[in-house]
Amino acid sequence: MLVTGAPNQPVSVRTTMNGRTGWGPIIGSTDSTGRWSTAGQFEKSDFGGWYEVWTVGGKLASPAVQFSVNAPCLPGGRGMAFTSGPNVMQTCETAEGSQSFSTSPGSNSFLTSDGSLVPRSSIGQEAQDVYQMGILQHLITAQGQSTGPVALWSSRGSRGDETAELITNLIGVNALSEGEIRNVLWIVRNAFAKPETLAPGTNYPARSLKLLRHLADLTDDSSLQQQIAETLEYVQTR
Repeated sequence: MLVTGAPNQPVSVRTTMNGRTGWGPIIGSTDSTGRWSTAGQFEKSDFGGWYEVWTVGGKLASPAVQFSVNAPCLPGGRGMAFTSGPNVMQTCETAEGSQSFSTSPGSNSFLTSDGSLVPRSSIGQEAQDVYQMGILQHLITAQGQSTGPVALWSSRGSRGDETAELITNLIGVNALSEGEIRNVLWIVRNAFAKPETLAPGTNYPARSLKLLRHLADLTDDSSLQQQIAETLEYVQTR
């Protein structure tokens, strides 16, 4: 993998493998010529579909990378495959004999930018945060503009400004596409849509303003910049 961009810029990657998304931390930096590269070999456990979105210096690299790690089946050899939703299991003849390959379990799981993953069965605020970040991940990466009302809740009320903190903890250093930024703006607006339901201490939008200003740094699109500015004004007047 070779990434090129401006010199001395941090590099990170968001990876989706068989339905599980990992929001990666900074894994390196471009050198003085603007290049960063890595090499390696896929293992049997990497079997399945991959989708990678790279970030360089806070900007999305283009294009996103999509590929499959396939079983090394011998041409003409006997084999069988079974598919259930995103999960695939394949058995075939290889140079090392008959082998079975399957996608890794946990297609509904995700990893935050610091590698946190709390089991769904856990109880407590930390588990609730991770569960709600899973909801946010779905809303942020959904194709097309979201329109319906949405708000995250805790036992104290709707989460208001805490929503921006969850988004920030989820995406970390990874950039977002313009469509994903618009989805975040919709989420932030909804977080303050009903001030009377906000949990105590979540009405002042300090974390939301910080997130929105960060999003403004991720795009040069004038219409999106205007939409960000309108959302800034909206949360400040709520």
